Amino acid sequence: MSIANPHITDVAGYRLTERIGSGGMGDVYKAYNPSLNRTAAVKILHQKDMAERFRNEAYIQSSVSHPNIACMYEYVVASDTPCIIMEYVEGESLDHYLHRKGKLSNTEAEQVIGQVASALSYLHKRDIVHRDIKPQNFKIQADGKVTMLDFGIAKAKYTPRLTQQGFAVGTTEYMAPEQFQQQVEKGSDIWSLGVLAYELVTGYLPFEANNPITLRAKIEKGAFTNPKIMVPQVSEKMNLIIERSLRTNPSARITAAQIEKLVGSGEFSGAASAGKLPARGSFNSKKLLIAGAALLFIVVLVLLLNSSGGSQKEKEEKADQSVGATAQKMTIAAPNAPEAYIVFPDGNRQKLPYAISGTEGQNFRFTIEAEGYVPMKVEVPITIRRKSYEYNLEKIEK
Repeated sequence: MSIANPHITDVAGYRLTERIGSGGMGDVYKAYNPSLNRTAAVKILHQKDMAERFRNEAYIQSSVSHPNIACMYEYVVASDTPCIIMEYVEGESLDHYLHRKGKLSNTEAEQVIGQVASALSYLHKRDIVHRDIKPQNFKIQADGKVTMLDFGIAKAKYTPRLTQQGFAVGTTEYMAPEQFQQQVEKGSDIWSLGVLAYELVTGYLPFEANNPITLRAKIEKGAFTNPKIMVPQVSEKMNLIIERSLRTNPSARITAAQIEKLVGSGEFSGAASAGKLPARGSFNSKKLLIAGAALLFIVVLVLLLNSSGGSQKEKEEKADQSVGATAQKMTIAAPNAPEAYIVFPDGNRQKLPYAISGTEGQNFRFTIEAEGYVPMKVEVPITIRRKSYEYNLEKIEK
C-alpha cells in the first residue's frame, strides 16, 4: 500500500489497510480499529500549508449530524500530520455510478436529488455553504442511500477567509455564475444541485466547452438545452427542479427545502408548485417541448434521408469506424493558475491546458502544479459525458 507519509500506518488505533482516494488536501484510507471493531475512513493531510482549511473541514463536519452526511469520529495529529477519522461508507462513487449507467431514470434521479437536497437543507439552516456539490463528493449504496463525503471547501458562518481575494474555488462545470465573482451563498449550492440533476437525467452536463473562457461565458449567461429536448422522458418534476435551480439570479432559485418537499410529494402539479416559487416569465415548458419535438423530427428525417443514400460498402466502412473509434480526448485545465502543469506518476510533465487520450472508463491519476499555488492530486475517468475537466488551484497565502 502506498502512503503519502510512510511513517503513518496507524492513526489513533486505526490500522490503515487500503488507499481508497485522494483529493486536493489529502489521501483517504480505509482503516480498521480492532479495539472498537470498527472500520473507518481516515483522511491524511499531505499539504501542510492547507492545515487551516483541513481543520475547518473537520470543524464543520463534526458540527453536523444527518442521515445523508458521513459522520466524523475524530480529528487527531499523528506524526505531526493532521488526520480526520470519519465514517466509512460502503458503495460506489456517484460519479462512477452515473458513468456506468449513462443516465438515471426519473424515479432514481428524484431519489438521489431528494437526498442531496435534504442534506443541503440541513446545512443551509445552519448557515453552512458546501461550495462543491458534484457527483464525486457523494457515494451511493446498493439500497439507493446517498451520502455526502467531502467538506474540503465548505464555509460556515464564522469560517475565516481561507481563499485569497480574487480567486474562486470549486469545480468549474458545477460553479454558479456568482462564484466567479467570489460571491458565494446558499443559492450557489442550488445551482450546483441543478447541474447535478441535469447530468443525472440526461447523462450530460448543461454547460460544456473546449476552453475555460467559453465555459465561464456559458455559465454566466445561463443558457442551456432544455433536458426534455435531449431526453423527452424527463419528468415535469425533474424539469422544474433543473429550470428553477439554474437561474443566474441566486434570489430567483428554488431552495433546498423546496426541492426536498417537491421530490417527497406523492403527487405533482407543475402549476401549483410553480406558484409557490419565484416566477420566471421567459420559461415556457410547453413551448420548449413543442419546439424540441419539432427539432427532433427534423433531425430524424435528415438522418433517415442520409442513411438511404450511399453504397453498402460505405455504410459498412462507417460502421467499422464507429465501432473502432474508442479513443477519446479530454482536456485538463487550471484556468486561475498561469503556467500550470500536469504531472503524471511517471514524472511526465506537460503544460496546461493538456489533452489526455484514453478509452472509455480508463482512469488517470496526476498532480496539477503551478508556482505560488497548492498542488492538487487528481483522479479522473475518461467518459463520453465529459470533454474537459477544469480545476481552480488554491493560492498560497504569503
